[in-house]
Amino acid sequence: MRLPDDIADYVLRSCPARTEEAVMSRFGISYNTLRKIERGEPIRASVAQRLLERIADERVA
Repeated sequence: MRLPDDIADYVLRSCPARTEEAVMSRFGISYNTLRKIERGEPIRASVAQRLLERIADERVA
């Protein structure tokens, strides 16, 4: 699944640091997944769903 551009932009802008630990603690995704998002490549649907849920939770809080 390819993320919508606005979500991909949000993830890339909101990433605290480009390290495995920072990306995992912030979004629950691996650094490799972040790189796929950055390149506009598809990611697993289950990973995309988890990421979208985390982002939705942030925006509500």
